[in-house]
Amino acid sequence: MLDVGQGDAIVVQGERGALLVDGGTALAGGVDLGRSVVLPALAALGVRRLDLVAASHADLDHRGGLASVLEAVPAERLWLPAGGLADPGFAGLVALAQRRGVVVEERGAGDPPLQAGDLAIEPLWPPHPAAGRAGLGDNDRSLVLRVEVAGEGTRVLLTGDLEARGEGALLATGGELAAEVLKLGHHGSRTSSSAPFLRAVGPSLALVSAPCLGRFAMPHPEVRARAAAAGASLWWTGRDGALLASLARPLAARGLAPARPRAVRWRCGQ
Repeated sequence: MLDVGQGDAIVVQGERGALLVDGGTALAGGVDLGRSVVLPALAALGVRRLDLVAASHADLDHRGGLASVLEAVPAERLWLPAGGLADPGFAGLVALAQRRGVVVEERGAGDPPLQAGDLAIEPLWPPHPAAGRAGLGDNDRSLVLRVEVAGEGTRVLLTGDLEARGEGALLATGGELAAEVLKLGHHGSRTSSSAPFLRAVGPSLALVSAPCLGRFAMPHPEVRARAAAAGASLWWTGRDGALLASLARPLAARGLAPARPRAVRWRCGQ
């Protein structure tokens, strides 16, 4: 999980496969975290091609930096959430992907897993029929993916900005959600990571992408308490810097950035 402030950028890397979910924000003529953070991180990790690039939804802090990634790194596929091709927020990204020869696909509940080397990538949400998405906001239509690592059996659940209503709808499908590593939805907002959802997933590690002193004050204390009650060790970029979670058993997590001064950690709620 890369440190892109108020945004998401997550790399899942196996021995023979790699995917990127979201790319942080990018502004025309201004900051581009895809260029300044994601691309250097991919280079440092030795990722020279991507089996899959996925945009969880069209919010700029998730899909903005993906354009720079697609320009610089060969990618096989671009996944959008079901209904995403009709979203004008994705238009530029889709056009770029098509120019680069990247296969663009909508994915959601019921679609088969993609095997990328030793990674099995399964779309779990949102529903494909438009009627199934009726009444759900943009966040609750996020593309939710579960990645399983061959040989280890370790599963990673990536939830975009899914909030409690979307979590409840996903739970109601009765599908298997268990995962050892969970990316908490919506940057640890109090409107996400409901107790029933955390119980269904049962993560050992909960990861949050949110700035230390962001104006939204995430992850919310109630979410941190719910994660603790669910038995998950919580790590977040605003406190710990970029995060590297080993997918080998036993699971472990550590910060990639230098430890932050005590005063800053305290101001982040520690």
